[in-house]
Amino acid sequence: MEYYSGRIWSEDPFIGYIGIEDGILKEMGSGDPPEAPVRTGEISAAIIDGHTHIGDAGLVLDRRYSLEELVAPPNGLKHRYLQSTPKEDIVRDMRDYAGALCGPVTHFIDFREGGVEGVRMLRSASDKAVILGRPTSPEFDPNEVDDILDISDGLGISSISDMPLSYIESLADAAHRKGKIFAIHASERIREDIETVLSLEPDFIVHMCESTDADMRRCADADVPVVVCATSNLYFGKVPPIARFVESGVTLSIGTDNAMLCPPDIFREASVFSKVANEQGCPSDVPYRALFTGGCKCLITRSRIGFNIGSPMLPCVSGHI
Repeated sequence: MEYYSGRIWSEDPFIGYIGIEDGILKEMGSGDPPEAPVRTGEISAAIIDGHTHIGDAGLVLDRRYSLEELVAPPNGLKHRYLQSTPKEDIVRDMRDYAGALCGPVTHFIDFREGGVEGVRMLRSASDKAVILGRPTSPEFDPNEVDDILDISDGLGISSISDMPLSYIESLADAAHRKGKIFAIHASERIREDIETVLSLEPDFIVHMCESTDADMRRCADADVPVVVCATSNLYFGKVPPIARFVESGVTLSIGTDNAMLCPPDIFREASVFSKVANEQGCPSDVPYRALFTGGCKCLITRSRIGFNIGSPMLPCVSGHI
């Protein structure tokens, strides 16, 4: 039996230990372990990068771009790059980026553009990806969407400002019918109506930079996590309102967002998150909760990620953020 001790980041974190034998979680308790631990530190069942777009890992920016210029569909630079770059180059760059990201990261949740082929490309590049596909058809095509959902983990959509609402509603319904994840960006550039967003029953929302306190409370009441992508937000001149999220009771996760903007290092991203949180006067445990438990909550209805006695486990043990 190998013991690990420190702060256990379960639903209710505590100081204690876990015991693992042959890759299976056998023991968990408070206080000191029965034997000397092999490692001590912050202990999590998983570290999940809550939001990525690794398809643009090979795009090198020659200047600073606005949000609309760079990522707005369908004509932002990123989308033109994905259309014009050979598939084998994109797969190679995704594989390299994912390989670096998945040192400490156990899973990453990727919004994968490019329809069925886009999902297949990422599936071939990494087995750590939770893939949320996105259709290419300008109008809802049930056959395309079913094909995407058959090989992906769900759908990841741009925003209610970028697509007709009826189209997005059809996508959400399709994902829910198949028991797959549905997630969406919201209030990144401008405030978007939170009631409309929540009516789609998303598993989680990304960004919410321009949301009001009332919007945040609605997310908290609906138990919908928000993924904060601090490096990306700051690049576009936005400051993620982490303290207001916390005060509103929102569950937070951390995401690296676009690979072209952020190196494949979740701890670097957590440090940026932590700096913003500290500047806003957040409690010291906020970054740890976002890193060690928030990502799991984005997937909790679709997986058994957590400290489950008798389940396979490769614990994530780290130091200070």
